[in-house]
Amino acid sequence: MVKQLLTFATVAMLSVGANADTLELSLSDLGSGWGSSYDPATKTITFDGAWNGRGWWFGDMDYSKYDEVVVNFEKVDFNVQVVVEYTKENGAASSTAVASAGKESVKCELSAEGKSNVMQVYLQPSAAGTLTLTSAYFQNAEVFDPTKSVTVWEGSTALVEWGNNIQIPCSDFTAEKIAVGDKIAVSYEAAEAGGSFKVIYVAQDWQWTEWPAFLAVPDVQKEYGTLWVTAPGTIEIEIDEAALEVLKNERSILAQGDGVTITKFEIIRATTAVNEIGVDNADAPVEYFNLQGVRVNNPANGLYIRRQGNDVKKVLVK
Repeated sequence: MVKQLLTFATVAMLSVGANADTLELSLSDLGSGWGSSYDPATKTITFDGAWNGRGWWFGDMDYSKYDEVVVNFEKVDFNVQVVVEYTKENGAASSTAVASAGKESVKCELSAEGKSNVMQVYLQPSAAGTLTLTSAYFQNAEVFDPTKSVTVWEGSTALVEWGNNIQIPCSDFTAEKIAVGDKIAVSYEAAEAGGSFKVIYVAQDWQWTEWPAFLAVPDVQKEYGTLWVTAPGTIEIEIDEAALEVLKNERSILAQGDGVTITKFEIIRATTAVNEIGVDNADAPVEYFNLQGVRVNNPANGLYIRRQGNDVKKVLVK
C-alpha cells in the first residue's frame, strides 16, 4: 500500500512556464512528506531512509491537459522514484516511474483516467541521502519519434568474477516506449584474454531469471545463454512479446560476467532501418502512434504521433 503524504493540505504554488504546454511546480515549498525534510534555499531534500517521501500536495486538481510530470535533479548514487496519486473517488491506480542511479531526471506518465483528479506527487529514494532539485513541471508528452534510437544507459562498468553487475530498472526501457520488434543493443569491451557475460532479469520476487529474448539471439551465446567475447562489440536482443512482458512487469535488467566491461544499453527502433533509406515523404505511407508509442491503424479523435517517411510530428485527429 502506498503511504499517503503527512502534511498540511496546502496546494503547491504553480506558475505557467514560458512554454504553454508546461506547468511548473514551485520549488519554494515541498512541505509534504514523511521521514524527510526540505531546504528551499538549496532546493535539497534530505531523506532519512529508503522509500521515505517528499513532494507536492494538491488535494484534487484537474491536470487533464497534461500528459506527464517531470522532475529534474543533480546526479545521485541511488534510484529516484516519482509517484503520482489520484483521489480515491476517481478510482485510478497510482502512476510510478523510476530513474536509475546517475540519471538527472525522472518522467512519469499521468493516468488518462486519473489526471483530472490529481491528489499528490512525491519522490522516493532507494537509499537514505540528499537530492537537490533543479526543476519540476507538468507537460504535454514530448513527440515520440518511432525512428530514433535511444541510449538508455552509457558508462563503463567492469564485470568481475560474476560477483558484481550493472542493473538497469525495466522502467528505464518502458519510459522510452519500447515496442515489439525493437532491439536492445548491449555494447561491451573485453579483457585481452577474453571474457564472458550474460543478460538476465530480476523479477518482482527478486529471483534472477534468464531473459527469454536473449536466448533467441543467434550465433552469439554459449551454454546457458553466456556470451564469450574477445574483442569490443555489440549484441542486439530483439524484443518479442515475452521480452516486452518482462520489461513491463519485472524490476530490472542485469548484465553479469567476468573480464567484460559494459559500455552502453541502447534501444534500436524497428523502423530505424527504414528511416535511414530516406523515403520521399510525399509517397511514403502515413503511420499513426498513440502517446504510448503503440501503432494505431484507425485513429479515433485524440492526440497522436503522425509519421510519413522522415517527417514525424504530433497531430490532433478530429
